[in-house]
Amino acid sequence: MGLRRAITESWENDLRAVRQDRYDVDKGKEAWSFIQRFYTMVSDLRSPIQRAWGPGGMVHVADSTEIGGPGPRVSLTRVKLRNHGELVAVEASTHSDGEARPNPGLGLDREIEVAGVTPLTYVQELYGTLVSFLQIALNVDLELARPRWIYEQAATDHFLTHARWPSIAELYQHVTRDLAVEDSFEKVIEMFVPGTTENGSTEIRLDLDQLHRCRGTDPDLSNFVQAMRLAVVADQADGRVTSHEVQQELNLDSAAMMKLGRLLQAEHDVWREGDAADDYSEWAFAPSFNIHFFRRISSIDDYLAIETSLNPVHTEGNGAVVNGDASIGTENSSPLPDGIVTFLMTDVVESTPLWLRSRSQMYVAMKRHDQLLASAIGANGGVVLKERGEGDSFFAVFLRATDALAAAVDAQRALQAEQWPDDVPIRVRMAILTGEADADDGDYRAPAVNRCAKLRRRA
Repeated sequence: MGLRRAITESWENDLRAVRQDRYDVDKGKEAWSFIQRFYTMVSDLRSPIQRAWGPGGMVHVADSTEIGGPGPRVSLTRVKLRNHGELVAVEASTHSDGEARPNPGLGLDREIEVAGVTPLTYVQELYGTLVSFLQIALNVDLELARPRWIYEQAATDHFLTHARWPSIAELYQHVTRDLAVEDSFEKVIEMFVPGTTENGSTEIRLDLDQLHRCRGTDPDLSNFVQAMRLAVVADQADGRVTSHEVQQELNLDSAAMMKLGRLLQAEHDVWREGDAADDYSEWAFAPSFNIHFFRRISSIDDYLAIETSLNPVHTEGNGAVVNGDASIGTENSSPLPDGIVTFLMTDVVESTPLWLRSRSQMYVAMKRHDQLLASAIGANGGVVLKERGEGDSFFAVFLRATDALAAAVDAQRALQAEQWPDDVPIRVRMAILTGEADADDGDYRAPAVNRCAKLRRRA
């Protein structure tokens, strides 16, 4: 989170400079300036880059601020920018056996037109190149590929300042008056509340995971974690959590209490039933029946890890997984097989302790896990349907049993060959079962599905 926050702070400052017509692209030497700025940014971000993998290990960073130098290196990936007059050429290489070898397969190599473009285009290309490089080098998703992050940070700033969420009209006005953006009001509405008939009055709320990604939220998230401990105690006594008691115990001001009330009320694994004033100056609630799962949390990372395991990834009606990874999140237009089919179910062994041990490393590991399994299933003619189990699981269907077996073998080989971080050794149990089932609205409901799930639990 530290790296993402550092990037967005710098990015916002430059977008603000563009909005105020004070961003200098060094006309006549745009390519030289672009390269110098890029190299300097990597150098300035050295500390958060080094800590990007969390407490599990320090990322190797080699600065290279000289334009004629080899270019900066992060982990095993190096990128060099070349001055081609009106263009900047990006060349990526991978270090292996003590030397760097060109690696266009990383998808970073390209030419960027920098002369004659607007300052906004220049800035977006600069940070887009930076984010792409760091995501490849660190194998992380910084979730900065789309402009939504600008509005999420602005919504966060409004929440922190006013102790309430902004309407989409307030949000858009604030962003466009402060920063240079290209998004129309209608586009932002579609970004957050697609299909709404309310012209700007809809309240924009962020969940805890989104808040955690934004700057300035640590004090309020810490208050949330402390309130969770009080909720666990109240649940043990079969009591309610009241704002008066929380304020006395945590010594919070009225604004902090209003923000805390809104955050608690939004979490269905925390707030079962209760009442709150319109401005959340006073509130009380009965803890959720799931509150006991959070009795040992010490940070917002702990909370989010457990919350993720309790709430599997949402699936759409077509059965496609919706988790932000295009490899398994896209809708499959192929008809699902009926009759005698073969199911493959997988699950990560002891995933909850791994999430608690290192959420940042586990997030990276699970992204890779999803890619490997989706690739093996797709390559052998299978269809990923959805999660069915504890949240780190896959459910796929095949027309032929041999294809399901081949997919399982390929997936296990890929998982075993992967270099997982020491703190998150990923082991996956799998079950395969052939039986009769008919597809119904993108899903299967049949005894064969239940038997396969039982086999997976015993694996």
